[in-house]
Amino acid sequence: MGYAAKYLQAHGQQCTILRTPAVQSYVSLKRASRSVINPGTREAYWEGLILAASELASGEVLQIGNDKYLALSTGIDPATGELSVLTAKTNAALTHLRKEEAVDEFGNITETWTTLNADVPAFGFAVTATLRQQDPGLLESTKFTFQLAKSLGIQVMDRIVYSGANYQVDAVDDVALPGIVRVQLSTDTRV
Repeated sequence: MGYAAKYLQAHGQQCTILRTPAVQSYVSLKRASRSVINPGTREAYWEGLILAASELASGEVLQIGNDKYLALSTGIDPATGELSVLTAKTNAALTHLRKEEAVDEFGNITETWTTLNADVPAFGFAVTATLRQQDPGLLESTKFTFQLAKSLGIQVMDRIVYSGANYQVDAVDDVALPGIVRVQLSTDTRV
């Protein structure tokens, strides 16, 4: 066991990687930004080291106390041999639904919303005029953008429920980070 692993076990925070089965590990995180213009950014991004034995991958969620962090990227730190990690502190719990068609006993097609994933930890922003200036790829109808695990299988036209309101998935960007998708949501008026 190297010095970094000993340090993490002695002085790091105990965390749980929320996978099946859950994995216990130790992590040391610090803020990744010193932004004072946007306090949301300052609070959102955290970086540090986690034990390599945890095998934390991009898109997984780790929990420290009551706080959940979405692993945006991970990689072996050559100086220590442990995993270097960049995370986003989750600020939303989403419900992911998809419209499914079925045929009833009379041969009629019925459509129902089926919950695929409940209580999904995610990190997101409300779209503002400032964000539109900084990100020219935003659609005109976008109200929120969220980053979440690619393993959820979110598709365009799915429904996301956030704070009791329905939103339609208009765009899914799965290219930027290996285990993360960035979705753009607009108000969903479908029945």
